[in-house]
Amino acid sequence: MTSSNACHTSKNAEDLKAEGNALHQSRQYQAAYDKYSEAIKQNPENAVLWANRAASSLAMKRYMDAISDAEKATTIDPGYAKAWGRQGTANFALNIWPKSVDAFKKALECLPSGNLSKPDQVLKAQFEEGLKKAQEAIRRPSFEPVIVPAGSVAQNNLPWKRAMAMEPSLLAQRRMDTSALIVSYAFREFQRGLDDMKKIETRVVNGQQAFFGVTGGIEALSNAVLRERRVFHISDQNFFDTYNQQMMLEASRCNAWTTQGPQIIQAEAPKRLRTLGWGALRPALAVTVRGWIMRGFLDSSFNLPGSSPEFLQYAIDVIEWGARMWKNVPRKDRGTIFDPTFLCGVKSLYLNLRMEAFSKNPKNAGYSMEDIAKLAREIIEQDLPPPGPGEEIDIGFYSSFYVYPKAHALVILGWYYMQTARKTKDTATSLKLYAESAEYYTQGANRFHADDELHVSFLKYAIDAHWLAGTPLKVTLPICKQIREAVPAMKKIWEYASSAQQRDQSIEEVLAFENQFRMLLAEGKVTLEESGNPDPVLKKESKH
Repeated sequence: MTSSNACHTSKNAEDLKAEGNALHQSRQYQAAYDKYSEAIKQNPENAVLWANRAASSLAMKRYMDAISDAEKATTIDPGYAKAWGRQGTANFALNIWPKSVDAFKKALECLPSGNLSKPDQVLKAQFEEGLKKAQEAIRRPSFEPVIVPAGSVAQNNLPWKRAMAMEPSLLAQRRMDTSALIVSYAFREFQRGLDDMKKIETRVVNGQQAFFGVTGGIEALSNAVLRERRVFHISDQNFFDTYNQQMMLEASRCNAWTTQGPQIIQAEAPKRLRTLGWGALRPALAVTVRGWIMRGFLDSSFNLPGSSPEFLQYAIDVIEWGARMWKNVPRKDRGTIFDPTFLCGVKSLYLNLRMEAFSKNPKNAGYSMEDIAKLAREIIEQDLPPPGPGEEIDIGFYSSFYVYPKAHALVILGWYYMQTARKTKDTATSLKLYAESAEYYTQGANRFHADDELHVSFLKYAIDAHWLAGTPLKVTLPICKQIREAVPAMKKIWEYASSAQQRDQSIEEVLAFENQFRMLLAEGKVTLEESGNPDPVLKKESKH
């Protein structure tokens, strides 16, 4: 009887695997993943099922889920070359190059030493190529972070220092229309995170290195980045080592998920809740999600190759799932990461990182401009609920999560229409697209506070688009005036920002244009109905 049941179970698993294989081959990866999951329930000790599900995760760029499943496959069958190869591929995509090298080496070791079949020859070539790329990535020179020396003139004039000095006066005036409060509140969170990291100590316990310190640093750093990522800077060469230690400390303290992806977390979290309660689950989810946010931000900020922005997608997947799953659970139990404002902040950061990655290397992005535009429209159309009962928010919080995400989304749509116009061969259509780009840039720029450098910078992009569209002076000159009048207040905060040189050069172009054409208007040589396109603007390509 037992043997018969076992055969029946195995047969069901094999049927499900065959269905999964057919779905995977037809590129229905999520459906294939689901079939393999059903098969794994029937036969959890079948290494092929785990490796096949890893392949579906790889196809969907769920690299952490792919690593977990491929590791499970090699635990069951240490000689399974394909499973090692999939670990190598997924680790490489996540910039975990040493593990990628190890996995590809083991994959090659698992292949026969001689008389390889044609399929094995193909695998060997793939594994050797993967190993070569991973080894090259390890040897690649590391990035050089920008260091701001403590006590320097630059340090005293950085935007957050100026904003902090202005904060008491602005609060006394009950000012809400200023970027200074966004920056000051974000910097305060950033500094809190750095202070927590400084408390990290390493000790040897039972022959192993252990970390001691306080938790909360990852929460503070991620809050700072979501509030205003421009406050992030490095003043310590050991920042990344200390950050990694802080992350390991907090992950070990709350048993966060460190290698698993969204799919596995969604399966395990409800079980952990039933056995351990919210007191254990809440911090584990928070550190996991916030760790992904920081990983995506740090990798992208320092131009590391690979899929770094997708860590933000992992965070979004878990946040959206948890918000649905525990919709009626009190906030004090489930935590702040499921708040609509938190999700909006993550989506906004993800949108910006995706656009920047695409601009640098569109061929390797793995997504299209249309995908970026779709996310931008989702953010614009989202209506965030007001703060709940007892939920206090500061002025900076309101701007960071209620106002600026839509501003960023609008200017990214401006970028989308600008790029689309450049690719359009029909002149009439391209002019309309440039005009639409100008409209979105203007809308977005005007949502940023007037003393924010982003306000003047994106108004300049609107001017660029208007010039390319042939828009008359009656539209462009008032925008020039708006930029000119905003500069003094902007420089009180942002005069020495990292983007100052390029920004100020753009402002000079606008002021020169305005002076030139106001003189021509006064002399009667042009009218407000004419466009007045300066040649240098038409010849240069916008970098945004």
